[in-house]
Parts: sequence; structure tokens; C-alpha cells
Amino acid sequence: MDYLEFLFAGFAVFWGGLFAYLLWLQARLRTVQRDLERLEERLAESGAEFERARVSASAAGRPEPSDAYGRPTSP
Repeated sequence: MDYLEFLFAGFAVFWGGLFAYLLWLQARLRTVQRDLERLEERLAESGAEFERARVSASAAGRPEPSDAYGRPTSP
């Protein structure tokens, strides 16, 4: 019966560690989700800026924006 306390303590440490890990994982996932949303917003803003530049360039008779190799850039 002396080892029953150690067995209980081992299970308690295991479940406590697992619970702490899951809480940490949830917090990390929430942070990554926020970062992804910010990147999506920046991408949408960048796409809108590109579209405005393309429309103004075509209205002024200038060629569309292109990359260093002369290929049209896309949002």
C-alpha cells in the first residue's frame, strides 16, 4: 500500500502537465490565429492598393505595373 500514494502522485503530475500543455497550446493557437487575420487584412489592403494603381495607370494610358522581369504583377 505504500506505493499507492506514489502512483496517485504520478497520475496527478501527468494530468496536471497535460492540462497545462493544452492551455499553453490553446493560447499559442489563439496568437497564431490573430497573426493570420492581420496578414489577411494586410494582403487585402495590398490587393486594393494594387487595383487602384492598375486602374489609374490604365486610365492614364500607362502600362500596368510589372515586376523586375516585365511580367504583370497580380494581387
